[in-house]
This record gives sequence, C-alpha cells and structure tokens, in this order.
Amino acid sequence: MKIFIKPLSSAVFLLSFFSVNLFAQINLSQPIPVDPNVKVGKLPNGLTYYIQKNPKPEKKMELRLVVNAGSILEDPEQRGLAHFMEHMNFNGSKHFPKNELVDYLQKVGVKFGADLNAYTSFDETVYMLPISSDDPDIVEKGFTVLEDWAGNNLLDKTEIDKERGVVLEESRLSKGAQERMLRQYFPKLFNGSKYAERLPIGKDSILKTFNPPSLERFYKQWYRPDLMAVVVVGDIDPAEAEKKIKAHFSGFKNPANERPRPAITQIAARTKADAMVLTDDEATNTILEVFNYITPAKKTKTWADYRESVKKELINSLINERLQELTQKENPPFVYGYTGIDQFIRGYDAFISFAVLGDNTTGEAINALLAETERARKYGFLATELDRTKANLLNEAERTFREKGKSESRTLVSNYINNYLEGQPIPGPENRYKFLKQVLPGITLKEVNDAAKKMQAPSNAFALVTAPTGRKDKLPSGVDLEKQIIAAAKQEVKPYEEKVVATNLMEGSGAAGKILSENKNEKLGTSDLTLSNGVTITLKPTNFKNDEIMMDAWRWGGWQRFPLEDKDNAKHAAEMITVMGVKDMSPTDLQKFLSGKTVEVLPYLNDHEEGIQGSSSVKDFETSLQLVNLYFTQPRKDQPLFNSFVTKQKGAVQFYKANPQYFFQDTIIRIQYNNSPWVGFLPTVQEFENLKLDKIMSLYNQVYGNADGMHFTFVGNIDPAIAKPLFEKYLGSLPGKPEEHKFKDNGARPIQGSVLANIKRGKESQSFINIMWSGETQYSREENMAFRALIDALNIKVIEKLREDMSGMYSGGLNGSIQKRPYTHYTVIANIPCGPENVDKLTAALFDIIKNAQEKGIEQKDLDKVKETWRKKYRENLQKNEAWLDNLSNAFIDQNNPENILDYEQKVDALTVQDLQKAAQKFLNTSNYIKAVLYPESANVEEGVKRAF
Repeated sequence: MKIFIKPLSSAVFLLSFFSVNLFAQINLSQPIPVDPNVKVGKLPNGLTYYIQKNPKPEKKMELRLVVNAGSILEDPEQRGLAHFMEHMNFNGSKHFPKNELVDYLQKVGVKFGADLNAYTSFDETVYMLPISSDDPDIVEKGFTVLEDWAGNNLLDKTEIDKERGVVLEESRLSKGAQERMLRQYFPKLFNGSKYAERLPIGKDSILKTFNPPSLERFYKQWYRPDLMAVVVVGDIDPAEAEKKIKAHFSGFKNPANERPRPAITQIAARTKADAMVLTDDEATNTILEVFNYITPAKKTKTWADYRESVKKELINSLINERLQELTQKENPPFVYGYTGIDQFIRGYDAFISFAVLGDNTTGEAINALLAETERARKYGFLATELDRTKANLLNEAERTFREKGKSESRTLVSNYINNYLEGQPIPGPENRYKFLKQVLPGITLKEVNDAAKKMQAPSNAFALVTAPTGRKDKLPSGVDLEKQIIAAAKQEVKPYEEKVVATNLMEGSGAAGKILSENKNEKLGTSDLTLSNGVTITLKPTNFKNDEIMMDAWRWGGWQRFPLEDKDNAKHAAEMITVMGVKDMSPTDLQKFLSGKTVEVLPYLNDHEEGIQGSSSVKDFETSLQLVNLYFTQPRKDQPLFNSFVTKQKGAVQFYKANPQYFFQDTIIRIQYNNSPWVGFLPTVQEFENLKLDKIMSLYNQVYGNADGMHFTFVGNIDPAIAKPLFEKYLGSLPGKPEEHKFKDNGARPIQGSVLANIKRGKESQSFINIMWSGETQYSREENMAFRALIDALNIKVIEKLREDMSGMYSGGLNGSIQKRPYTHYTVIANIPCGPENVDKLTAALFDIIKNAQEKGIEQKDLDKVKETWRKKYRENLQKNEAWLDNLSNAFIDQNNPENILDYEQKVDALTVQDLQKAAQKFLNTSNYIKAVLYPESANVEEGVKRAF
C-alpha cells in the first residue's frame, strides 16, 4: 500500500502517399473511439467496468478496483481516513475476516506488497490484484476480493486500533526535509484550495484519536457503485469476466441522499505573483520550480482535440531537447531542467518550469529556463528539430502497435483507470498509430511555431526554491526571486542554431571476423558462437515480443582490478564515455541521429565485471551493433563535456550527508567493512575532484581496447541468418588479443563478531534498525535456493508479527544473497524502520522469529506460500526476454549450467522445511552479526560502536 501524489510533475520521416492511405482517413470532428478490443459497460447501479482479453502473460489476469474518492473528500475531522480505509480493506471483510485475505492470496502465489497493493491519492483510491486465470476457484475468489473491497469491509474496532500503529509508522516514514517544506508551500501552491489541507497521509493527531464511526461514514458515503470502476485485463474470456462483475457488484446500492462528488476541486485563479524560498538542514538538493497559468484542463474528446494535444506534446519535447543540450555545456546552468504544459492536479493544467541546481545560482537557472521559452515563442523551431520529434513520436506509436497482443496486462490497466477517472481517451494502439501516421505530416512547422507564439511570459506565477540550509547564503529572498523571473522574461534572445546532424553512424568497420564454431542447445533453443577474435556469443531467438532484441555482454574484470589510486577514475570511466559520446558525435549529436530509432547501448564497469548492455527494435538491430563497435573502438574525448559532468556531479552530491538516512547507510557500510577504501555508499565531492580526463581515457581503453573474452548474449525476435553476418562484421572486427581476464579481490570483508553501532542523526522521531549477518561459505544450487526461500518465509513472519500483531512498522524485512565473487560469501540484512521507542521491542521480536526458525523450523504453510509464489513467477518469466537474458548471462558469469532453468520447478518442489531450518542455523548466527541503529539527535542513547555487546 502506498500514498500517491501526482508529480507537479527529416526528410526520411516524410510519409509516402501509399503509407498514408493504408488506413481510412480520420474525420477530425468525430469522437475518439474506444479501443474495439476493450469492453466498456455500466451496471444499473452506476458501476463502470472495463474488460480486455490479453494473453500476456498466459494464465494470468490483472484486477483493479478504482474508487473515485480520495483524501480531497475528507471532512476536517477525517483527514487521513481515505488512506486509512485503504489499509482497512486488507484487515477484515465479509469473506476474509481479520488477516485472512493476505493469508489466502499468499497461498495462491500473490505476494503482499510486490503484487497485492493499493494507493490513495488526493482524488482516487486504487486497489491492485494480479491473480491466476486458469483456476476457476482462484478467479472466483479474486472477484470476491474486489467485492469485499467495494462494500463488505467489517471495520472491526479491534482491527482499526491495531492498524493505527501501522498507518502512523507509514506517516513517520514520510517525514523529513521534503515533507516539512511541502507543508509550508502547499497552501500557496494551491492558492488556498482544499488540496493544501488534504495530504493523503493526513494528520497524526487524527489518526491516533478518530472514532470508528468517522471512518465508517467515509466508507459508506464514498465507496459506492456510481463512484467505482472494475478493470479486468488478462488471459480470461471477456464474457466470463462480465458475468463475474455482474454477479459480484450488481447488489450494491448507492446511499440515499448521497453527497455529490465534485468533478474537480476548484483552485482559485492567482491574482498576483508569489514566491517562496525554503531551506532545511536535511535537504540534499536545490530545486527551482515555477508554476504558471494554472488553468482548467480541456477534455480530449474528438480527434481534433487529440491533434491539439499532439501539438502540445511536440512543443514540450522540442523545448526540452534544447534544455537537455544546455546541461552539456561546460558550465551548465543546472543539473537537470524541464519546461512544459503538464497536468497540475486533476482537472487543471499548468505551464511548469523545473530545475535541479548544482552550485548554480537561481538567477542562472531561471535565465536559462525562460530564455528557451522566449526563444521558442519569438523564433519558433527549426524544420529539422520538428522532423526528429515527429519521428520519435511515430516510432513510439508504431512499436506499441507492433506489440499488440504482446504487451503485458499490467501495462494496460492504467489506460482504463485514467479513462474512468479523468476521461483520457483510449483509442487503442492501432487507432492511435493510424491517427498519428495520418496527421503528423500535416502538422506543419508554421503551425507549431504559431502555437509556440501563444506561450506567454510568466504572469501571476508561483515560484518556489527548496534547498539545503548550507546554500542559504547563495539564495535570493522571495521578493528577489520574483524580480529574477521578471528580468529573465525580458531578456534578449537569439535564434536557435544547430550543426548538421550526421546521416551515418559508421562509414565502415574493421576487417570482419569469422564465426569459428557454432554449438546448438535444442533444449534451450540457443546457439553458442565463437568468433575469431575471442568474442563468444549466446543467441536465443524468441517470439515473446514482436519488436524487441535485448543484449548483455560481460567478462571478468571491473574497476576494482585497478590500483587504489585509480579507483575513482576507473569507477566512472564507462559512465564518462557515455557522457562524451563516440566517434565525432556528442550525446546530443547521437540522440539526434537516433531520432525515429529504438536503440540503447551502454558500457558498464562494475566492481568485478565489465561489459556493455543494450536493446533495440528489430529494424534498428544493426544500428545497435554499430554503436557497440564504436564504444569499443572510438570512445570520444571531450574536455568541455567532462568538465560539465564533474561540475554537475559535485553540485549534486555535496549535501547528500545532510539526509539522515543517507548518512546512516554510508556510516554503517564503513563500520561493517572497517573503513575499507574499496567500499562506500555515498559519492563525495572529492571523488569527482579526483577525476582526470586523460586517466579516464587510458583506463577505458585498457578495458575496451581488447574484446577478447567478452561474452555477448542476445535474446529476442532475432533472425540468426541476418544476425550472424552482422556479428562477424561489427563484433568480429573488434580488436582481440588473447589475454587472461580476472577480477581482483582487494580483501574487503565485513568485520566479524557481535557489533553494536548507535548513530544519532535527524530531527524527526525516526529510527532505522539495520542488522547484517555475513560470512564465507561454499556455493551449491540447492543451498542457495534454501537460503532464498528462508528469507522469503521469514519476511512472511516479519509482516505477521512486527506489522500486523505489534503494529510496530509499516514496511521492512530481510534480504540476502550468496555471491561467488570476489569470494564465495553470504550476506543477510534486516532493515526495520520504526519509532525510537520500539527499537528494542522489534529487535527482540525479530530474533524470536529467527530463533524459532532455527529451533522449530519454518512452518510448512509458509514454505508452501513461498513455493507457490516462485512457481507463478517462474512460469511468467519463461515468457519474458529479460528473464531469459538474465538466466543465460548469469549462467555464463557464475559458470552454472544454463539448463538449470528447465528443472527449476522440480528444485522448488524438493525444498523442505528441514532445508530452511539448516539454512537458518548456518546463515543467521546470533553471535556474529552487526547491528546498527539510527536514532534522532534528541534520543537519550549513547552514540558509538561497541564490540561483543
């Protein structure tokens, strides 16, 4: 469960006559149709429903209950109860009393939090339930769950009182610099609207003391069929789904004398400009925002309306491409900048400008942001810019259309939620692609530039700066901030200029290599190729997606193989090349060249591995291989871009340690690893000051100047007959000199024995418990599975005991892994956020759970839950390119048998409670762990590190 607040968030392109007329012409005055693959209906009681049959993934469906009611509808004494009601829907209903709902769903493979979830926003509450669709009983129970959420909650007083603690812990987690400043500026941002007083988390004082009838009143008034929608997307017969909806929801009635639900909550027009500059001791970034022209949003009902929204989308993209270029200047005006017309809150749009500042002044950032708006208004855009932006938009729509029937159900449900709540059109991928293919050529440069001229300078805007206290001396006052905006809006600007964009990525490659051998694995459907330069390839063609090819290349090495004095330069070497580009093309040049293409390629240097990752569409596969070749053979050196990167990073990281949680994580890692220089959590200013361009180029070339030993894995809709010559040309031509590729073990080890570290930081009454178990071990597949099953089973108990029974935490639990490098070792970490007063109590409860697992073993029912969740996830993953890529790559990395994926279910079935008990005894040594606790500065505890406590 969570609270959701929407963010205040070529000539080649020209289409031929034939391609334009592949579809019938669209009449712009016509209403936008509903995707014919979606069944939309309404019950007599007003409940709306959406049904779409979608076979991806097989034997699974996504259910949503959408309630058009959120915190904005709360009465003053109910603040926080919309969100509280969301919590209560998991704590006792007609068909699932007490905690039986979570218990049942875990038994059928639904994981609490990861799968089963919900969110509450200002204007809506949405419940999410993914379930199997091949078992009639599970399908029936799934609709019963939605029915109970809709109107069968018991609202038991005992359960309400227990849940108070959980919701208050969620509230505690939300507190900090951002929340403190947000509560200060929301009244001005929303100009006195009710939104300013209705944060979904509510008020702690009300959450502690509200009477249950207040919650019951909210439930009865707003959880009613005419404010609800049921969404069903998945591998299910639509007729069956409709029958289930009618059976489960037709009996609900709307209340007599129902309270009207306003379509939107009014926000008064701002009559004068206003500004706020806020600082906080725990803030980490300086952020500038300007909210201008907050106006009621126009509904998109006809194709003509949709065409206008496309123009707006084009203008937003065009301006922001220019802002992205500014961040690559040697002295960039901001780390990140954005300007555009976006949704402000339901029913309202705003022209929003946003920037994250490094060491820049607010004046620099405002000048840069508003200059681009004024440049677009005064001079418009270039034809080349518009062509590229159109190409990108059409490419995205075409790919979505090509994946029709291959898109996952969970990615589709949001379309129908947004249609119900806000009237956003749902034409479907085919209608959308058909429309864009027809209308984009007709949206002329003059039309776009005329629309850009209508953008106005800030008037009656609200400007906001939030920043660390450490930057206070460099910040303007609110009055001065207003003056900076007025001055920036009047600045003189010149027309935008751009250099000619390259039309070819590569003129040619080196001498092509040869495929020396090919071995096929019929069980896996893979081919293993060896090239003449020492590069090896695993190829797995699939039909999981129509237009997706994924790639991962890997070998041993990594940045830790270099001397300590080169650590910082080595760590950032691959990242730095992506910042500077390849060949004679900067990242901006490359982005422009790749307009209308789907290609992503990134080199990486991890601790002990080095390689390159990427993906592409089918038609752009050769381009992706060309880019791979260039990252190996022609990395680009660019001093200004290097300087820009260093400047931005230094500005971004300088106040990280002001955040108590960042400081805590950094401190405990240093304690755990005895201040080893090879281990750290937070980047520092000094780290970036240590970077030297010549050294980075030298280290990068040492890694990527020799492709010998690099193993590439390709998964997706790839034709081997087409791919193999391309492999020889672009991968086989890479320089390859036989060499032993090894990682280096620099000896960083966690300290052993019992260690207690108390750390005091922060204003809020927040604590975080971090407990780490670690040690060396021998690796076996069976023990690794028992280890992971143990972690998942323990987390079931942690939720049951620490959250549901003790009401002591909102989220938290254990995670762990067994790794083979740089030495074979295990790590288990427990993280529990809580109140300072509950640290000892929750720690003791956690150790009781562990002790019980060691002495009595995990309960069979909990192991069965873990197994069923794993089985469901495994079957789903068998239909995913990314899962196959991970399995095949990791099998090569860890020197495991890649066929292990085929007998995974048998291995899962073979797990016993005795296996997990042995794992608990081996990996959770209660006399060898490091416990670190973050306390607030005001806590009455002794700070420091103790051994053998």
